[in-house]
Amino acid sequence: MKSQHYSIVNGKILTPHRCIANGSVQVENGVITGVYERAFCAPGSAEIDAGGLYIAPGFIDIHVHGGGGADFMDATDEAFQTVAATHLRHGTTAMTPTTLTAGKEELAETLTVCQRVMAGKTGGVRFLGMHLEGPYFALNQRGAQDPRFIRDPAPEEYQSLIDRFPGVLSRWSAAPELPGALDFARHAVSKGILVSLAHTDAL
Repeated sequence: MKSQHYSIVNGKILTPHRCIANGSVQVENGVITGVYERAFCAPGSAEIDAGGLYIAPGFIDIHVHGGGGADFMDATDEAFQTVAATHLRHGTTAMTPTTLTAGKEELAETLTVCQRVMAGKTGGVRFLGMHLEGPYFALNQRGAQDPRFIRDPAPEEYQSLIDRFPGVLSRWSAAPELPGALDFARHAVSKGILVSLAHTDAL
């Protein structure tokens, strides 16, 4: 769109409090500058007719493995971009790429790509940092995770990954009952990583 100023009209606007029927949204240089309970198009603005559809903030997906035939574990820039473009078409504008349980080097490869992609252009999708799903899980609660890679937390492994990829890891899922899990959680949290309890046998 050439114009940096536009109004989206004739839509049902979802807000944190209610839905505004037949409202309009004014956007200037990528920033929402007004939400109206009527049709409004500022002078000099392009008009986009929502056709009675919903106007909503971009969705945020905090657990997504792939899309469009690509998986984040493919560990390529193209895979990350394909997943992002696929979900963007359906309204997701921010996401936390999620791994599968894997070996340390395979996880490092995926984190390397995520680090590179986060530093570049992502086609309108914001990557919020990587979510490591495992490998510290209860074996009998593994679900679709590959049992060959499920293991207890090892400080030399998780500390190495955290130190090697500062700012890239945003979330790490683990089972809290495993030997060493609490020390792992304390260390991860001290580095600003959200620890989620998952695939656990804990009661």
